[in-house]
Amino acid sequence: MIIHYTKDINLNHNTITLTGDEAQHCAKVLRKRMGEDIYVTDGEGALHSCKIIEISKTECKAEIFNTLQQSKRLYDLTISICPTKKQSRIEWFLEKAVEIGVSRIILTQTQRTEKSRLKEVRLHKIVVAAMKQSKNLYLPQVITNQNWNDLIQCNDYGDKYIAHCEDPKTHLAKICGPAQDCIVAIGPEGDFTTQEIKLALELGWKEINLGSSRLRTETAGVVVASVLAQINM
Repeated sequence: MIIHYTKDINLNHNTITLTGDEAQHCAKVLRKRMGEDIYVTDGEGALHSCKIIEISKTECKAEIFNTLQQSKRLYDLTISICPTKKQSRIEWFLEKAVEIGVSRIILTQTQRTEKSRLKEVRLHKIVVAAMKQSKNLYLPQVITNQNWNDLIQCNDYGDKYIAHCEDPKTHLAKICGPAQDCIVAIGPEGDFTTQEIKLALELGWKEINLGSSRLRTETAGVVVASVLAQINM
């Protein structure tokens, strides 16, 4: 099943409209025609079964004839992660984290973060593609350029964990339980500074490790998503 994504959904008239890349893929790659069925999500858990009523290379309109609502996962996971020097590595993380399951990704600026400018449109496309491929029909939120000192004072994301390389004793899997909302912070290449860790702990964050191996930033993020998915199976 190939799933399309759009926010242009008119539930009053039971119609959807695909534009841009989604319309081009439907018309030029899949070669869909009037009267054929397509599947469309709004990124908020709905899967609409639709029949095409108009189609061109730039726009596709379809009528909704059935809608299924996907249940939300039992836990809300936010991963705070620092952009890597090579954007391709953080793009890989975004793709894999969305496929495994994550509610929110916060790209955070710390003292040792090496990259601040990101191609946000490209990141959005990667997240949308991963959502559609994995059939996780809730589009994760991506927040960019978040200041670390502001983030650690926020209490909006559940229990707060910071993974760092200064030998914390407790593994994430031993401290985080099923159906538990949480945020896990991953440091930059070179790790958080001692002062950044100290300040987070003073504000109620709990330090955790992700195993005995020293991981790259993007690998650590994928491990976090995998551990939480395993806990909640």
